[in-house]
Amino acid sequence: MLHCTVKYCGGCNPMYERGRAYRSIVSALSDAAEFSYPQEGGHYDVLLIIRGCTGCPYLYEDISADHRIICVSQDDVDGAVKQIKQLA
Repeated sequence: MLHCTVKYCGGCNPMYERGRAYRSIVSALSDAAEFSYPQEGGHYDVLLIIRGCTGCPYLYEDISADHRIICVSQDDVDGAVKQIKQLA
């Protein structure tokens, strides 16, 4: 089971429902990954970055993770699920 965390962008220009996208990803990966919000000093297998648009540059380097997967639209949800499943 992968230990994953999620980070949302600031939400200044969301082009889709980011919370719904996150819930879809968590649901699709319930047998392969556990998600939590980042904890100070924690280390994660995957950091899922959910951006509202393509303009946000942040990669959240302060969060320790082996892999960073970025979702910038609803169309990216299936790809994020596939990438995380491949890591499991």
